[in-house]
Amino acid sequence: MNQSSESTTKSVFEGEDTIIKVRDLHTYFYTDLGISRALNGVNLEIPRGKVMGVVGESGCGKSVTALSIMRMVAKPGKIVQGDITFFRKDKKKNDAIEEINLTKLEGMGPEMRSIRGAQMSMIFQEPMTSLNPSYTIGDQIMEAIILHQNVDKVEAERRAVEILDGVGMANPSLIVKRYPHELSGGMRQRAMISLALSCTPAVLFADEPTTALDVTTEAQILDLMRDLQKRIDMSIVFITHNLGVVAQMCDYVTVMYLGRVVEQATIDDTFYNPMHPYTSSLLRSIPHVGSHQKDRLKPIRGVVPDPYSKVKGCPFHPRCDKAMRGLCDVKVPGLTVVGKSHTVRCFLHSDVEEESTYVQ
Repeated sequence: MNQSSESTTKSVFEGEDTIIKVRDLHTYFYTDLGISRALNGVNLEIPRGKVMGVVGESGCGKSVTALSIMRMVAKPGKIVQGDITFFRKDKKKNDAIEEINLTKLEGMGPEMRSIRGAQMSMIFQEPMTSLNPSYTIGDQIMEAIILHQNVDKVEAERRAVEILDGVGMANPSLIVKRYPHELSGGMRQRAMISLALSCTPAVLFADEPTTALDVTTEAQILDLMRDLQKRIDMSIVFITHNLGVVAQMCDYVTVMYLGRVVEQATIDDTFYNPMHPYTSSLLRSIPHVGSHQKDRLKPIRGVVPDPYSKVKGCPFHPRCDKAMRGLCDVKVPGLTVVGKSHTVRCFLHSDVEEESTYVQ
């Protein structure tokens, strides 16, 4: 750990500071079937105090990226290369920035455990598999509070009730005594959010937190998260397939494909000026409310390649209508800055080449 200068935290997003910077991250799963390359050279920046949407088809590495940053990748998974830097503000030293390389810490060691939960939290996709059915909602929230803050059980319970009330839970003093199976889907999701926010983290990873909810409850949860984000100046990494939710929630968007980031941009550039063919294809494959066109939706042909395989050249070229033979199928595009707060990996916009980043 060391103190970081202000220039180090400057983001690729103009006018923003970076809270997490990921460089050349490779996370592989070593199985009996072979090596599954879930992340294959991820380069990512998360701006401080903003909402970053992460989109892409299933199998692109969105959830594994969040788990890698949180150092929660379970065996047989392993981070084999790369750096994850967390720029932590030290409130005791007038918000001085402390630079922490998370890849140098033991995933289950005391330093990482002091960061995870207190300064980084995660809302998992399915609360019924994330909440412990043997303990009440209150016990689980209180455990996190007592672990990371110097308070007794009485104060922890008071804070748990306060947090549940803050996420819009009716009768929070009764809910703390309930078990997960006694709550509805929407109430469990609010309880999961309460658990994640119990120590007011600087970064919140939300892994498709509204997938199993009805549209009314989904809208309430999204409004709640956005309100809490503004209230405590928290960074949110919102992982989802729903581009409508991205448009509603996010300030910036990261597009992933086959374990790599292919485009990062502001929300406006993502929807109105996409540069990567994959981003454009994702946008064409969704219906638009109020559209008078009667054309069929244009699905992306093919599927995401098997993570056990190695794709020569640009990972997207087998499915890309604009792929250039002899270039896209041979060389890997490098990162190119194409505008303010806008980066892309595509030979349509630059001839910058990157060495293939597969690690044995």
